[in-house]
Amino acid sequence: MSNASWLKGRVVSGFGGFYQVLTESGRTVTCKGRGRLKKEFQSILTGDLVEISRQEDGTGMIESIRPRRSVLPRPHIANVDLALIVLAWKLPDYDLLLLDNLLLAYRLAGVETALCFNKCDLMTAEEEPQFAEIERAYAAAGCPALAVSANDGRGLAELRSLLKGRLSVLAGPSGVGKSSLLNRLIPGEQAETGEVSDRLRRGRHTTRYTRLLQLPDCGGMLADSPGFFVLETPRQVTKDLLPTMYPEYVKLAEGCRFDGCRHHKEPECAVRAAVEEGRLDQGRYRRYLRILSEITEREEQYK
Repeated sequence: MSNASWLKGRVVSGFGGFYQVLTESGRTVTCKGRGRLKKEFQSILTGDLVEISRQEDGTGMIESIRPRRSVLPRPHIANVDLALIVLAWKLPDYDLLLLDNLLLAYRLAGVETALCFNKCDLMTAEEEPQFAEIERAYAAAGCPALAVSANDGRGLAELRSLLKGRLSVLAGPSGVGKSSLLNRLIPGEQAETGEVSDRLRRGRHTTRYTRLLQLPDCGGMLADSPGFFVLETPRQVTKDLLPTMYPEYVKLAEGCRFDGCRHHKEPECAVRAAVEEGRLDQGRYRRYLRILSEITEREEQYK
């Protein structure tokens, strides 16, 4: 089949060496990939824009992959516009260190981020200032936060507006309700959900592979992905690069006494002064120091 008759489409899921490709005409074709593509791209990813040839049995063959605008490491997906990091307000408890490491990974990939706190129907009035504090801290980091509930529907209109016209991915730990949110956003999809383990206060992995679904009435696509609990600081982030990956620190760093200040023990550090004066979030700064320490230890180990 000639190049002129190849069909254009997007990989919407892949499992066991087979890929579902949504073509421009709206048809989904089960495909395999040419062996040479693995040498060039290492793997075919959900989100890839591809060209396929049709086989006599109605299946397809992925012949080419267009250049990727972005690649996320976790979940492993291409051409994402927005990474929506989903945490639960409760059950399981949220982990802001995991969030900070995710933000580093997505900043490396050049992908916009937003934070979605699900299960906010469990938030008490006394806890609302706590959410407001987190909201302020991550807004300063360029990551807006939304309070939503897949249970009672609060915040879903704002969430739909954020996802409109974009290829977005739901990323975050197991048990936070990503599949429940997806079922709310795409009625009738009925993604498999799982309860949180009483023993571990964690969720069971209910999504087994990354898949892209079309959002109704908004022209966007949404990826559901397997959850996880641990994420190390990306290896590409060095102790010198780390301070440049905190947007709220970069501008202030111009007032530091030393160029390349790591905002730790250096004298006349404008960032540390802002933390001490309450102009920067103390919790995020403490996690920054923890990440800096881990990176420093890692670099010393591999000298």
